Amino acid sequence: MNRLRIHIAAAAALAIAFHALTVWALPRLIMDRIITLGNGDARGQLGAQASTGVYLPPPTDHTQRRIVMPSPDLLYATCAYDLSDGPLRIRMAASYPSYWSIALYASTTDNFFVVNDRKTSGARIDLRLIGPQAAKSAAPGDVIAPTARGFLLLRLLVNDDSAVRAAAETTRRTLRCERS
Repeated sequence: MNRLRIHIAAAAALAIAFHALTVWALPRLIMDRIITLGNGDARGQLGAQASTGVYLPPPTDHTQRRIVMPSPDLLYATCAYDLSDGPLRIRMAASYPSYWSIALYASTTDNFFVVNDRKTSGARIDLRLIGPQAAKSAAPGDVIAPTARGFLLLRLLVNDDSAVRAAAETTRRTLRCERS
């Protein structure tokens, strides 16, 4: 009977350790893969455009699965970043008349900052993103990332109207992620 309890306890301890490791490691591995693709991998997939630091994927359809459960009602733009070499300046014209949002994600998959059309009232977006190592020298208005590496995701709501899609595309193309 004692031997059975020892085996059950060992199996439970192993299961708990495996679960904890999975919960801690899996989000980091997923984000590492997304960030690596966002910077361009060896096959050139998903890589950001060198001039803007931004990747503009084609409109979503049934073949697009780079973003989990993408919506055909949204246009996306992404920017993977690494703040270990200094801050990042994020800029975009925010005059798009429908819903849009910029969300920032840490390398742990945590969403730590969101700005959208309701918070800006048509103003231009101009953010300075700094890493945790520079938090002590942050200026008012700086966005402090909890991890040095992360991911920006821009979403713009569109419909079938070609004028709406053209306006969204114009706004999407103004997004910049550049060294500050």
